[in-house]
Amino acid sequence: MRNKRFGHIDIPLQRVHLELTNVCDFNCVFCPKSLMKRPYGYMDAALAKRLIDEISDEGLCEKITFHVMGEPLLHKDFFAILEHAQNRGVQVGLTTNGGRLGAEAGIRLLEYPLHQLDISLQTPDEKSFALRRAGTLTFGEYLSGIFSFFAEYHRRHPQTVFKFRFLNTRFPKKPMERRLGPVRVISSTQELRATFKYWAGRVYDGLQTSEAERAQALREIDKLSAYKWHVVEVAPNVFFETYILEDWGHAFGDEKVHDAWGGYCFGMRDHFAVLWNGDVVLCCVDFDGNTVVGNVKDGTLKEVLSSNAVGTIMDGFRKYRLEHPYCKRCLGSSSRIGWALKPILAVSGLKLLKPFFYKKTKLTGTSFRSS
Repeated sequence: MRNKRFGHIDIPLQRVHLELTNVCDFNCVFCPKSLMKRPYGYMDAALAKRLIDEISDEGLCEKITFHVMGEPLLHKDFFAILEHAQNRGVQVGLTTNGGRLGAEAGIRLLEYPLHQLDISLQTPDEKSFALRRAGTLTFGEYLSGIFSFFAEYHRRHPQTVFKFRFLNTRFPKKPMERRLGPVRVISSTQELRATFKYWAGRVYDGLQTSEAERAQALREIDKLSAYKWHVVEVAPNVFFETYILEDWGHAFGDEKVHDAWGGYCFGMRDHFAVLWNGDVVLCCVDFDGNTVVGNVKDGTLKEVLSSNAVGTIMDGFRKYRLEHPYCKRCLGSSSRIGWALKPILAVSGLKLLKPFFYKKTKLTGTSFRSS
């Protein structure tokens, strides 16, 4: 329960994102990396450690997450930063594209009991993997590295929350596809079930799951629908999660966007982000630093979050009013009808309709045996 104010925000937040780098070795067509105008770089290790210290001292959030843009494992001081966070007792979440888990970085990562490890798998088959533009890495090599890492990591750290994240294109984004061509990964209920069955089978192979438990899990998978945002616990602390294809605040479109007249946003309410250069932004969807409210290189998080600008934005959020121009565009709509209805649906949907669209499922009621 939140009972403390840190600057103008209520804490503890669910998470604070630290972008260790916006450099990535993948060039996914559905990622806004190609649209990013800010320079590439790496967060100074001393700055990362200072932020971790302040987050720990102030009890700012439940966990830090190394994620906004980029691949965190590319940072040369990643393990020193991770070790510092763990020495400070801060729970750490890592989001990775998974491409380096079968190499040296994955071997080193086996020594660290993370709170949560998310693999942005996104493209679960060889055909869709082409959308990742992963250089010379083949889909076979990708899978082999991920599953070898997973089996050993889960054996060593069964309490770590392990998430495989899949892209769901059941609702394609027309402006994005006009620019990029078709983006199709999991576009139907049939594809969702087939994908989850295959990947669950691979997970169960690694965990030596009994035939009875497998059969029960497959029956549950046959109840899933592609119309929902699924969080499926396929084994204790092992999850599959589907993410609806995003257009990143209309970033891929060139159509006119009518700014939202109101709405609801999780920015600064359950999280915020610090980009590699020290810029503090309102949310993790802000890939290009459009909502910068301050910089921590020459000050503290508390100083940034106590500014009048943040106060105005937060007062607006609490009244479902949007103050920042980028927030108005992000939550805006290309149609007049959407402009009129979207803010209402955003507020009521998150509070009333979320149980329908957000589906948590546990595939078995018994414990899984790890090898």
